[in-house]
Amino acid sequence: MNKLPDISGQAHWTVSTSKHGFGVSNLHDNNPDTFWQSDGQLPHNITIKFPQRQPIHTIALYLDFDKDESYTPSCVRVYAGTSKYDMQLVNDHQFAKEPRGWVHLRLADISGPLLLAHFLYIELPMNYESGRDVHVRLAKVLGPAPKEEQFRKEKILPFTTQEFYMYDTLR
Repeated sequence: MNKLPDISGQAHWTVSTSKHGFGVSNLHDNNPDTFWQSDGQLPHNITIKFPQRQPIHTIALYLDFDKDESYTPSCVRVYAGTSKYDMQLVNDHQFAKEPRGWVHLRLADISGPLLLAHFLYIELPMNYESGRDVHVRLAKVLGPAPKEEQFRKEKILPFTTQEFYMYDTLR
């Protein structure tokens, strides 16, 4: 997953509610010690809007049950579309065990077609221990692997020697 480009900065992010000082900017400050905290009734949500249709591979959320306990979501649903009026469920994830660290919600198969969307809606309908508010420490939208990496994974370019890598790009 670390080879996938982070395209989060290309989008406009909003959240359903937040406590003062724990807003949407904490979702992408690259600091797992800060977090977005919702304020209000379940379900809570994160809305991500891209200015143009964007190929999307994965949503990554950093959750930490050890620090957040009842503030940790136990279920995450991801919807996608061109707007909030035509979005469809693309991932419904129930956690088998308490999350600790990055959770990757894959929206596209490596061999299948990519998800193209203007609009992503992440719904957090339930928490552990019947918690009311939610903590999400970090969130990222990851795009598809660069074409060259995809070719290598699919073995279209089966060359793996150091000599080949020295000459495999044109200037």
